[in-house]
Amino acid sequence: MKFNLFLLIIFSISNINAESIGEYSAKYSYISDEISIKGIRKLEIIDNQYLMNFKAKNLLASMEISSSFKINNKILKTNSYKIKVRPSFVNRDQRIKFDYDNKTISSSGREEWQKEITINDEIFDPLNAQIKIRINLISGLENFSINLLEIESGEIERNFYAVSGREILIFNELEYECIVLKRIRESDARETLYYIAPSLNYMFLKIIDTGEDRNQSLELLEILSLG
Repeated sequence: MKFNLFLLIIFSISNINAESIGEYSAKYSYISDEISIKGIRKLEIIDNQYLMNFKAKNLLASMEISSSFKINNKILKTNSYKIKVRPSFVNRDQRIKFDYDNKTISSSGREEWQKEITINDEIFDPLNAQIKIRINLISGLENFSINLLEIESGEIERNFYAVSGREILIFNELEYECIVLKRIRESDARETLYYIAPSLNYMFLKIIDTGEDRNQSLELLEILSLG
């Protein structure tokens, strides 16, 4: 199974209140040049600990990706990030642990590495980065950057985001005005556009990612629960 997991695992939705994000679940469809798959994204809050996961499957494979983190005064602190893919011969399982006492991030499984971190830095995994995007948009920011963990190497890459306009999209036969957010990565020439609906608690209605080596997109199919 050869396809890019990065875009597939980064999409999520959150409540408009950045300090009290509500539990939710939603169904999304992901399409790329290599695969088409549908999955459920869910956020749970247990004892002030946030657990976000994405479960998806098709006739050939299944996957589960999860992120554990905390939010305090709009500061997000990642605890762990996991990928589990079946069948096991795909060899894509990975576990990443943030150890703030020893100031390290370590990965086991398919990718094995260990990196030192500065404890005061906000570092996001591909799932919880979306929470920070929403916090920034809710706060009225139109240009900002996020330190995103590259899960294959352990390097931290700054991703830049800018609001490029607004556009009407249709979801459930209704029109929604969406913020169009563009991501800029200095390391490649890819273009990623996020369509975010403020009237739906800043959900991602659609994400389109294009480049020379691949094209992929993700679209909201159904809101299962919110708040």
